[in-house]
Amino acid sequence: MPARDSQEAPRRPSVGRLRAALAAAAVAAATVVPVAPAAAATPPHDDTPAADRAYVANATARTVSFLDLDDRVVTRTVAVPSGAVDVAVSRQRHRAFVTGGSGSHTVAVLDTERARVVRTIRVGARPEGVAVSRDGRRAYVTNADSGTVSVIDAFHGRVVRTVRVGSFPKGVAVSPDGRRVYVANLLSGSVSIIDAHRDRVVATVPLGTRTAAYDVAVSPDGALAYVSTGNGADYVSVIDTRAATVLDAVPVEAGAESLAVAPDGSSVYVSSGFGNEEVSVIDTEVGVVARSFRVPGGAEGLALGHGGRQMYVATGLGSRSTVYVDTETDRIMGSTTVGTGPMSVAVEYEPEPVDSRAGTGRHVHWKTGRKESEAR
Repeated sequence: MPARDSQEAPRRPSVGRLRAALAAAAVAAATVVPVAPAAAATPPHDDTPAADRAYVANATARTVSFLDLDDRVVTRTVAVPSGAVDVAVSRQRHRAFVTGGSGSHTVAVLDTERARVVRTIRVGARPEGVAVSRDGRRAYVTNADSGTVSVIDAFHGRVVRTVRVGSFPKGVAVSPDGRRVYVANLLSGSVSIIDAHRDRVVATVPLGTRTAAYDVAVSPDGALAYVSTGNGADYVSVIDTRAATVLDAVPVEAGAESLAVAPDGSSVYVSSGFGNEEVSVIDTEVGVVARSFRVPGGAEGLALGHGGRQMYVATGLGSRSTVYVDTETDRIMGSTTVGTGPMSVAVEYEPEPVDSRAGTGRHVHWKTGRKESEAR
């Protein structure tokens, strides 16, 4: 996620204030002296098992922290002078892709075994969001100032296609079967749907007048896409991916920024962002926020561990920690000190096999509980 002013009021700003907040955060990040690559001297290998590792993009420090999730310690710190605002992992390729954000035109590629930058890929202006397909073959990067998405061959480390989308594309997600890529266009207030085989936009879903789209996540069966939206009112919009239409919009009083979906599709987690400390939990069976919990220090980037039993929360600008949450009890289990300004976190684990014809095999429908009660 892009860096923002942690002192901003909890309610969503207008488009003009969004631009101002983004610009102010960019200036703040630019004034930090980049860490030289040599300063992050690391041993040649990280012995932490991949299934027990997470990566945190520290926007202010311009570093990526490697977290041992069992011992809750930072095992390596890798300097990324071009910037570190979002991170995604290809476990099969042993690579992490890190976007540079404001003032950058590059994506850094980290070797996750040797804990070092092995390649820098030139993309569009202001690369923000990044997502990797489940098979690890493609990475997708949103270029906010260019209004494009860069399609990267993860094996060869090069851009194979550039796709034009909406204005200020930000969040990005890949469907479980890898066939579709969903892009949240912040200033267009829309979602672009990309056919991943043809690398072209096949549908654009408007989310409402003067709506800002921040992040996007996809249900385990690929049938639904969830989009956090703001600009005066905070919602999570629910998209029927087959019909490319909006089914619903769930109000989120605490704020709506980053998203994570439980592996069984029963819950959608929403961080408040903008320096706030709440994570809201939407129950997909009834279509409302069922509960929320506080994350001391802030709630920005979210990631769920294998099985969804634990959540990892990056605490954002003005902070330097990643918090561990037990998702069964919503209890804070602890935290680890990382670099300054942690904005995104990605967890590396063995992905489940995916049947390209049936998503993950888990079919969770929107508001099933309410529909069943209405049928009675």
